Amino acid sequence: MKRTMYEDRCTIHNTDNDRTEEVEVLDFSPRKRLVVSVQRSIKLTLVYQERHGDYVGSMAGMEFTSRGPKEYTVGEDYAR
Repeated sequence: MKRTMYEDRCTIHNTDNDRTEEVEVLDFSPRKRLVVSVQRSIKLTLVYQERHGDYVGSMAGMEFTSRGPKEYTVGEDYAR
């Protein structure tokens, strides 16, 4: 049986200062929301925007975007 898993880290991009940073994923619902921890001190929630295909959130007057964590498949197909 195969199942889809997601990495526990991803990148976010600050659109105000054009900086990208790697963050920890706290919670992820594909095509719904992404909750990350920035430097283990700030919790940031980003919501999926269908129009752009990105997760978008804001904090302290700055906007952040992310493509979300990378997806991978684990498990095997069993032949019967």
